[in-house]
Amino acid sequence: MGNAAAKEIKETELADGSLSKDDSLSVVPSFVSKEPLTAKAKGKSWINAESEDIIFTSKSVGMIKSHSLIQDPTAEGAVVAVVITEKMTMTTVLNFICRTSPTFEGQDPLSKDELKKAGFKEEDEETKYYKYSKIDTTRKMTAAKSTYSVVTGKDEDNSGFTFQVLYTGEKLSAMGFMALFKEGDTCVAKAATSGMSFSPFLEAAVGVDLLAIILMGYTLAGGDGNAGALAGAGVI
Repeated sequence: MGNAAAKEIKETELADGSLSKDDSLSVVPSFVSKEPLTAKAKGKSWINAESEDIIFTSKSVGMIKSHSLIQDPTAEGAVVAVVITEKMTMTTVLNFICRTSPTFEGQDPLSKDELKKAGFKEEDEETKYYKYSKIDTTRKMTAAKSTYSVVTGKDEDNSGFTFQVLYTGEKLSAMGFMALFKEGDTCVAKAATSGMSFSPFLEAAVGVDLLAIILMGYTLAGGDGNAGALAGAGVI
């Protein structure tokens, strides 16, 4: 079981993602890989393992009611996205990545109830956040699957959103963490732990939204996608 997964990870070759040509579907363009790279967690940040340049930093706010602030080092540490957990059970996780600008014309921001549920304080509610993308993950005992989709507009009855699937992820059945991430049928990233380490390395091709892939990885690994808490704990 584990040997088969390790063999699949080793033999899977990566191909460039579409965001190298058009980064309009990225959460933040600066988080799109400009060259093939290996990334790893370091404290509350994810860094390029070779250059040690910070890709992004996350800060967890709250405990039970919580959200994560994603900071961009190329923008002087400005918060460029917020990750909230809308639903979590023993076998499923539904996360939304939110930005401060609408994804489409006429989009409503998160309501006060949604902000409160995510652990925002009253003084933080002045900032408007809009749902940009979602991570929908289903987990089993040793395996898991995840879908990452970008909001494209309202659905026909205005009760929710329409989405465009960008990535799918699969946690392979193994003792450690091993996962493959695809754009369509093309594998664009893979992650695996090494030796006794609980924190995997992520290999990504050119044109990949590293934030989206890493956040998918959190949920595949068994967390709720709360990036700050998980990175700090070294879960992934």
